[in-house]
This record gives sequence, C-alpha cells and structure tokens, in this order.
Amino acid sequence: MKKRQKALVALLLATGLLSAPAASQAVDFKVKGTFDISFETSNVMPRGVNGADTFAAFQRWRLQMDAVANENLSGSLMISIGTGSGGSLANGITWGRGSDGGAMGADGTSALGVRHAYLDWIVPETDIKVRMGIQPVLLPGFVSGWSAVYGQYCPAILTSFPLVTEGDTTVAASIYWARPYNDNSDLSQYGRDQKGYLDNIDVFALTLPITGSNFKVSPWVQYAMIGKNGLRGMNPATGPRESAFYAPRAGLMPILGSGLGYSATFEGANLVQSSRPYGDGIWAGVTSQFNWDPWELALEFTYGSVDMGKVRNYTQFEPDRAGGRTFDLRRRGWYAAMRLDYKCDWGTPGILAWYGPGDDSNPYNGSERLPQFNTPWPVSPLGFGGQYFDLNTWKVLGHNPGGLAGVVFTLKDVSFIEDLRHTFKLGYYHGTNSKNMVKNANMTAYPTKSADGPMAYLTTTDYAMEASLSNTYAIYENLEMNVEGAYVNLHLAESTWQGIEDSQYRDNWRVSVTFRYKF
Repeated sequence: MKKRQKALVALLLATGLLSAPAASQAVDFKVKGTFDISFETSNVMPRGVNGADTFAAFQRWRLQMDAVANENLSGSLMISIGTGSGGSLANGITWGRGSDGGAMGADGTSALGVRHAYLDWIVPETDIKVRMGIQPVLLPGFVSGWSAVYGQYCPAILTSFPLVTEGDTTVAASIYWARPYNDNSDLSQYGRDQKGYLDNIDVFALTLPITGSNFKVSPWVQYAMIGKNGLRGMNPATGPRESAFYAPRAGLMPILGSGLGYSATFEGANLVQSSRPYGDGIWAGVTSQFNWDPWELALEFTYGSVDMGKVRNYTQFEPDRAGGRTFDLRRRGWYAAMRLDYKCDWGTPGILAWYGPGDDSNPYNGSERLPQFNTPWPVSPLGFGGQYFDLNTWKVLGHNPGGLAGVVFTLKDVSFIEDLRHTFKLGYYHGTNSKNMVKNANMTAYPTKSADGPMAYLTTTDYAMEASLSNTYAIYENLEMNVEGAYVNLHLAESTWQGIEDSQYRDNWRVSVTFRYKF
C-alpha cells in the first residue's frame, strides 16, 4: 500500500473513532486543533542559501483527539497533516513541492504523521499521575519558558505526585524515563556487521516543583545513558533528515577538527571510535520565578556534562602530525540566566540576560560549553528560534546559550488598538569561545555550514545584534494573523577566521505572514 493510501486509512480510522457512539463505550471524545498557513521571505537556511528560493508558502494542520473515560483515565492522539518530506522544512507542506503533497494534484507521500499519542491515568487510591507514550518531555525553564537542555516530543513514561502541602505552599515530584533514540544505527553499510548495537539513549530525570502564592522554584537533575552508537546512524544524506532527529550530536559533542559536520565524521570513512560502550550525561539545575505585582523576576542556573570516552590517534586537529593524539569526547559546561519584567497597562517591558562559558584554546580536552539535546530556546525570533510559527526558517545562532553571553531587551504585548498587539525585541550576543580554537582545531570551514543543524560558533572576537517586531491581530475569536520581521547582524572577525567568515551572511533577515485558526 502506498504511503499516501496508508495515511488516508489512518485518517479514516481516526474519524471513525470520533463518529463512534460515545454512550456505548462510556467515553467522551473531545477535539481541538490548529491550522496554520504561512508565507515568508528570508535568506536564512533553508531559504536563500546555495541558490535556494528566498520565498516560500507552506501550511500545517494539527488535530488533537482526547478520549476521556473519567477523571482517572484518558488518552490523547495528535496527528499532523503536513509532516513534510523530511527535507528543508520538516512538519510542513511547502506549496508547490511534490514530495510534500503540495504540488498539482496534492498527491504527496508524507501528508500525515503522529505528533503525540499517550495514555493518562491515575494509580488507584493514590495521587500518582502517569502519562505513557509519545509526548512532550520538558525540563522546567522559567527564564525563556523552555529548558535550555531538554525539551522535545519523544516516547516516555512520566509520573507526578504531590509530596508536601503546607498552607499555600506545595512540594511535588515528577519523574520520567524517556527513550529518544534506539535502533537507528546500521554500521553494516560501512563494512561492520553491526545493526542496532549499543545505540540506545535513555534519559532519566527528577524534578521537584515548589509552588507558593507568588513564587515557583524547580530544582531538577537528569541522567542520560548514551550508547556508543546512539549518535550514529543519523546521516541526513542516507536517513531521516529532520534536524530534531540528528542535530543533538552538535549539542552533545565537542567541536570537531576542520569544522567537519557530524554526519561526515560519525557516518563515513572517518568514524569516531569511542573507548566506552556507554557514555554518561549528567545535568542538574534550578529555575525559579517570583512575582511581586507588577514585577516578575526569573533566575536560572544549569550545569551539564557528557562523557563518551576517548578517541585514540585523532588526526583532524593536526593533519600533519604522525599518529595523531588522544581526543576526549567530553563536553561539560554551565550557564546562568535572569529575566526581569514590569507589567504595565499598555504592555510589558523587560530584560533577559545570560552568560555561558565557551571552549578554551585546547581542542583535545573536549568542550567547555553546556551540552544539550537540540531543544528549542526561544529568547528571540531569528537568532534563537522564538518565532511565532516554528516552521519559519532555521536559527542564525542556534539552540544553546553555551559559548555565548547575551542580553535581550523586550517590549511585549503592547496594544494601542483593540485586538492588535505588538512585541519588539532588541538583542546583543557576544561569543565566549577562545579565538585560538579556530586555529588550534584546524577549522577550515565554519561549523554551521556542515554541522547537524544550526549551531553558530562565536569566539571572544565575534558578536551579533538582533532586532525584531512581531504583530498579531485577532481577526475573529478563533482566527489571528501574525506579521513578523527579524534581522540579525553577524560579525565574525577576519583576524580570527582568516576568510572563513565570508561563508556566512553578515545580514540575516526574515519577514513572515502567518494565519492561525485554533478550535
């Protein structure tokens, strides 16, 4: 059966569930969803790079169906119509692209996909809530609204339960086990008789949310067991190309020699051989928010370490050195952040700032940047991906506060006309990586050009500035239009990069118009 036919069968089955008599099954079905259509022009990947079109129009429809038996038992399924072809824009149908189903005839091969599918239930005679299945798995992050370490949809089991209640203060606990990767590697194509061997990545976390009348504090800890092949078998040239699938290598590993992409190094002739069958990832942090009307203050600190062992006889940092040297596959670092907002009748001015140490000048001792799983970090619309519609281009600077110090001034939810609100942001970002790393790591290419996903690498001689304006108008109660423009000016020092900086646009921009129907 063709993929499109399978998709139609799946949709008909889902529709059949909705039309089934609720009374006979004692189940209440609830439906909600979002339909987005967006138009954008930009020179940021995948737009306007290597001759690509600077303009595109695309759409996505997400439909969520909840089957509620009672307050103790329910299930939820979200399907995404417009899952993309695994090409330049995952999870969207680009108008005119045949592989997305957006060309004449609308006869594509990737029209339907599953966003989440999970079961909610409460352990009988307890307050323990359990969620099992494909779901959003998020560590807490009150500064940006998202964790800087882990926040993706993946299969998991999550439990939460209260611990202590004293007055208006409650202490609870949340525990999850997630399996973002397993059975993706196939090394037989590289002359090795290994398939699905030591390639699972399992993530375990504990969060202790503490809430009061005007504050919330969440300390947390996370551990990841990373098989030595868990980050292999994810070559965008031979397998799935969604950046959320393969980009974590760029967030968990040190910078590589010659600015090589992780695909070329992990998948091809230059396979990186770890000395350990399993690596370890350990993170700990605390995030907090305090409200003293009209002030709101958020503070956050995170430390993380990923150790995948050592690689012997590594030569890419020094190609002329006979025998090479030992390269530590280790990345450990931290970051601290704060956000301060002041709520007014006409809007909310605020400031967000952070500092994340960068790499030192020695490429062989691993990385000193915060490791993370390619999680969204939405502090700005174009630099870090806090745009209105998540399919609008890539990020100029990436997902990670590590290796950067930044400050973002905001004016959000400003409204002078009924049903029309504006958000303005102005940001400055400076690199904290050693300028000597470019030479010592033998970078002959800028990392973002060949890495698995967007990841800018700014040294202490580099900086970027960003300005953006987002305008949202409520056309009807359930329909709104957003017009957003963003610009990032990227300064890479010629004295540091020796001509490599010419591969990057100094002026990065995007303008988009998006219509969103929510029901």
